[in-house]
Amino acid sequence: MVVTEGRRVRWRAPGDLGFLVAIIIAIILIAHIVFVLLDANVGNDIVHTDATWAAWLATWFLDLFTPKSHKLNIFLNYGIATLFYLVVGGILRRILNDL
Repeated sequence: MVVTEGRRVRWRAPGDLGFLVAIIIAIILIAHIVFVLLDANVGNDIVHTDATWAAWLATWFLDLFTPKSHKLNIFLNYGIATLFYLVVGGILRRILNDL
């Protein structure tokens, strides 16, 4: 990716792209958490699509904790998935930018 600053051209490091992907995944997961906590209409296309994507992205974390409260379950499991993606994205960013 190229960023122009006046006359100078600066190339972005490859790790930045990986971290951007991690941020987008985190936004999808956080949106799902917010939709559940605020009791969003699951019949809405945006809410339904986000729930589908978030469930797929958080597959490994879905039953990590099993509290009785559905909202707490979503908050904990999807929240940990969000942290996982951000940490892994940050590590990949550092590794790829140091190459």
